[in-house]
Amino acid sequence: MDDKPAQPATRWRSFRRGFLQRSPLVLLAAAGLCLLAVLGVQHFFFGGGMTGVAEGRLLRITHDDYVHVAYKVNRLKEDPPEGRAVYIFGGSGAMEAVVGGRSFAAQIERHAGTPVTAVNLANHAQSLAQNLVIVDNLPEGEALLLIGLAPMRFNTAAEVDAGLLASRPLLLRSTRLAELAPGLYGMKAPWMGGLPGAFDFISGYVQQRVRTGPPPGVALRYDPHYYGPDATAASPLAKRLTLERVWRDNRTLYAANHEYNLEVLAELVRLARERGFEPVLFDQPLNTFAAGDWAGVLPEYRAAVERVAAELDVPYLHVERSLELRDDDFADLYHLMPPARAGWQEQMAREVGELLASPDAAPGQ
Repeated sequence: MDDKPAQPATRWRSFRRGFLQRSPLVLLAAAGLCLLAVLGVQHFFFGGGMTGVAEGRLLRITHDDYVHVAYKVNRLKEDPPEGRAVYIFGGSGAMEAVVGGRSFAAQIERHAGTPVTAVNLANHAQSLAQNLVIVDNLPEGEALLLIGLAPMRFNTAAEVDAGLLASRPLLLRSTRLAELAPGLYGMKAPWMGGLPGAFDFISGYVQQRVRTGPPPGVALRYDPHYYGPDATAASPLAKRLTLERVWRDNRTLYAANHEYNLEVLAELVRLARERGFEPVLFDQPLNTFAAGDWAGVLPEYRAAVERVAAELDVPYLHVERSLELRDDDFADLYHLMPPARAGWQEQMAREVGELLASPDAAPGQ
């Protein structure tokens, strides 16, 4: 008789027996292989190994700004900018406020009289603790840090930011955040370091690529804007239909979490100065034409930031005061449409350039 059909079952039983093996040498070899795998993951994500792979192959979706920021920071470590750098931080509102790094740098240079390199390190829902992690990983050198602010940037809860200690959701590690963790989060950084975040990414990457494509390993092209040239803005009615929910959520979350985030902002400024960087605050674009004063949250937020800026002697730019933004300049309540984005970038470049040219002068005047 032909016994070939029994061979796969025999091989499977042999494979299973391998997992039941109690030999010390076999167990030691297995432990060694596991350790090598863990060290490999550690090096790839937190030792600069990820830049050995094209960024597009690591993206889960075309707008994967969290991977883009982590990848960009690793590239900056390998190849720091020459001369002065201008780094932009913030949420998606800051992402949509800048057309591109090269054009922004050229506009700043015209007003500052000196060349700069501009790098946008904003990502959607970026918390101030994420800013701190990124700044802790920037290369040495002369740099101005443009920190975009808005009321919703003070809504993140401390327990959510505590995930950054395990590199969730940002694949970077920060010695400074680990030092601050007992005071901010009542806990120490986990002994596993960033491995939980790395394994979260691997799992999410495979699931996303299998679900929406292309297959894992095939490069995607990163898109830095959620609202590109062909984007359509929400109707005025659609924007206003969201107001009650937005007002309610912002009142609740800001009241619960703004003190924690103000503390993180102060720590971010201290870290920046310790590293020789120049922090500058700016208000991200907000559709006040539709949303008014955000049910009272906006003036309260601005007064708090003005107080921190005065106490720490940090410039605080109000780009919107030099522009006449209307409802149709916004895709929704937070994000500029491309034509308005160009105008915002030009004005912000002027104010940043004036600040660089005359640090003691009030920009925009």
